[in-house]
Amino acid sequence: MSNLLILDQDGSLRADVSRFFHNLGHSVFQAADCPAALRLLKEQPIDVIVGQVDACGDVQELLHAARGGNPEAALIVEAELDSAERGVQAVRSGAFSLLQKPYSLPELNFQIKRALEARAQRGASPGLVERYQNVYQPYSFIGESPQIREIFAVVKRVAGTDSSVIIVGETGTGKELVAGAIHYNSPRSDGPFVRVNCAALPEQLLESELFGHEKGAFTGADRLRIGRFEHANGGTLFLDEVADLSLFTQAKLLRVLQEKEFERLGSNEPIRTDVRILSATNRDLAERRRAGVFREDLYYRLNVVTIRLPALREREGDIPLLAQFFLQKYATRMNKKVRGLRPETLRLLTGYHWPGNIRELENTMERAVLMCDGDLISPEDVNLAFAQADPAAPSSPAMPGAGPAPEDLSLEQAERRLVIQALERTGWVQKEAARLLGLSSRVLNYRIRKLGITHPSWRHNRG
Repeated sequence: MSNLLILDQDGSLRADVSRFFHNLGHSVFQAADCPAALRLLKEQPIDVIVGQVDACGDVQELLHAARGGNPEAALIVEAELDSAERGVQAVRSGAFSLLQKPYSLPELNFQIKRALEARAQRGASPGLVERYQNVYQPYSFIGESPQIREIFAVVKRVAGTDSSVIIVGETGTGKELVAGAIHYNSPRSDGPFVRVNCAALPEQLLESELFGHEKGAFTGADRLRIGRFEHANGGTLFLDEVADLSLFTQAKLLRVLQEKEFERLGSNEPIRTDVRILSATNRDLAERRRAGVFREDLYYRLNVVTIRLPALREREGDIPLLAQFFLQKYATRMNKKVRGLRPETLRLLTGYHWPGNIRELENTMERAVLMCDGDLISPEDVNLAFAQADPAAPSSPAMPGAGPAPEDLSLEQAERRLVIQALERTGWVQKEAARLLGLSSRVLNYRIRKLGITHPSWRHNRG
């Protein structure tokens, strides 16, 4: 991928950021101060520097560190609220962008992608053009099915407009990828592409995330926070799981769409914004509108154009293409000489129900490449113990498996069976099972304890 340098005095933060981006495939280097950063910059070709403004004596020293030995390296400045003025000065002097601490790792990832795209457009590194600039191009989607070809056509038609688009599909079908394709092929492509998961935060925190807050606006608001609408100004705001918005937040969102302005929590000062809204949901939004839990006026504002993404089981012909794509991706990343699938493995993959869709297929192929000892992946490497090899056999929308029919199970029994099957599929690794189920590790751990699920390999079960 790319070479990143994390320059920060906080060793714990450096470690967390480095781990996150290493897992995404980047090469990450760390420095606690400017002298250490300068040494690294002379030794390594660095694409992006994430630099704490307080890690150097002054802004010019920070910029000197950024440019020393790597004049094309982009600098993303980190600044606390009390040092924000120095951060702004760094941006005015040539830094790429300013990131207010504390920040989220997805927020930093977004800024790094922007910096890499900008480098690619300047021609600093030709290899970056294909790697980043084309990530969201419709032709980079994997698939030849009629459904996917139709989606390509719709993306091209709506990208050049400013119309709101809602993307509908099951979890793991690639809704964010479609939203990114619309943004990066639109007149707003030079602006930010900002993502918000509306189901990930409680109502008050989500409101703060969207609109920002003033210092002292509520308990724990110890500093000013810039909301996502401000970050997305001039670009696109992607609202994932929009059906989970409360009626109160829906009303505030509707006002922004109508009047192009909002106030931060704790402030009466209106802020103008120019943002295109893309949204996504895995629920039936029309049904929620009829049930009175989603505003009708907001529904029609968001739903100018609808793009429906098919489940992976509905595009069986694309499974071999996707499987080979992920195989090559992880074989390269792991430096393994795996080149293909055995015929019986391909039959297993195409006969499986794929409740987790493309995301589950990618996770499955990553594990298969890891476990494969030869050059062809066998069914044992794939580990789909509960897959139905016969595509004509009846399958459940949940993870297939032996046992009583759903009508014979209580909700808790069904949940317990699903969690156990996910754990068995992932070798009882809770983190991987959580990813397969689309849950956070904390939530899955809570459900495991509540359902009384144990396994001898878990440390807390050992005597």
